[in-house]
Amino acid sequence: MKLEDHLQIKLPIIQAPMAGVQNSALTIAVSNAGGLGSLACAMLSMEKLEQELETIKGHTDKPYNLNF
Repeated sequence: MKLEDHLQIKLPIIQAPMAGVQNSALTIAVSNAGGLGSLACAMLSMEKLEQELETIKGHTDKPYNLNF
């Protein structure tokens, strides 16, 4: 099975989660472009994590990765 099939993405690209330098916008852009967008979560407060997840869910129905 190909990576794309396993992750249900179009392109074999996994965006590196970059704590402190990215937010949900990059995650959304990569996922919508056909790769696997990623969100770095370990440094986020619970409130900020909830906000970012709501934003992601509101802007893409594609798969994404949460990195803790």
